[in-house]
Amino acid sequence: MSIKTSNLSFKYDKKAAKPVLNSINLNIKEGSVNVLLGLNGCGKTTLIKLLAGLEKPLEGIIEYGLFDLQKMKIRERAKTFSYVPQQANVTNDVPVRQYLSYGTTNTLAFYEHPGKEEMELVEATAEKLHITHLLDKNLGEISGGELQIVLIACALIQKTPVILLDEPTSALDMKNQNLVLSLLKDISKEENKTIILSTHNPNHALFLNANVVLIHNGVVCDEGPAKDLIKVDKLVPIYGDHVCVSKDLGYEEISFK
Repeated sequence: MSIKTSNLSFKYDKKAAKPVLNSINLNIKEGSVNVLLGLNGCGKTTLIKLLAGLEKPLEGIIEYGLFDLQKMKIRERAKTFSYVPQQANVTNDVPVRQYLSYGTTNTLAFYEHPGKEEMELVEATAEKLHITHLLDKNLGEISGGELQIVLIACALIQKTPVILLDEPTSALDMKNQNLVLSLLKDISKEENKTIILSTHNPNHALFLNANVVLIHNGVVCDEGPAKDLIKVDKLVPIYGDHVCVSKDLGYEEISFK
């Protein structure tokens, strides 16, 4: 099902003169990869929190298919949306294996514990993200980048049709950025998941062949395929006159293919 926002506006302080987001109208297609781009403070994180149901709109509505997001029960929302924040408040002495098993609770009955099938899913997901060596470590014993991959793994274990990620590669080295982006591209194709993520790197949108939402000063200033929007003339109004392509530089930039 598609995700539609209609005249969506939000303020953290209702007395503030200017909203953080103002009249956001989006129609996000089922099974698409969507990248939110814009400067710090433009509203990317806020939009993701609204889509996750963590904040309530000041005005407007968010619809998932025919359902009003604000009227969905928490359990139904947990079966529909998985959310990966930039930073997570986790308990340091919880083993990674146990933490990942929490991702299965949206399908379990009240007081039911993860069983063999759920733990096999944990193992399989850890193997896919190359973190099996972390399973028996506590969360407090792993690096920030490793924790970010664990959070993404937990979101995948939820097996929701929609995955929301707030700057999922910000704490990752170059190799693991490629691992995560490649995985997101694959699961979108193979499992028809709808993926919405924010990033500061426009090249990520090109790599993912994503639909791009350009946000500036709390409004959507442009939207469309990455190949059409990740261009100098489209990005200069947001990022400034120093935006260029690699052929304009005195060196060749390194990337992944």
